[in-house]
Amino acid sequence: MASFKLEVMTPSKRFYSGEVEHIIVTTQDGKEGFMADHEWTCKLLDAGQLRIKEKDSPEDEWLVASAAGGFLDMKKDAVVYIDAIEWDRGPERRKSRHISK
Repeated sequence: MASFKLEVMTPSKRFYSGEVEHIIVTTQDGKEGFMADHEWTCKLLDAGQLRIKEKDSPEDEWLVASAAGGFLDMKKDAVVYIDAIEWDRGPERRKSRHISK
């Protein structure tokens, strides 16, 4: 599957950087997904989950984090600017299997 570079930034640090196949964010209109070659967009984000499907990871394995508001800038690559964010299920077990979509 095609992939793109994702950067997740907070005001104080880079939270995540990697090659991903798919992300799901919580926008002001609900949950929205983005994949490689998505048309350019900029979206305001609400508090909610950020789900990341890393390149070449098993189909049912997603990184899941709880995020505060921010915005997404999707061009060839994606940058998510988040006010505050933390991994769900503790840093020792960031990967979550069988996420309902």
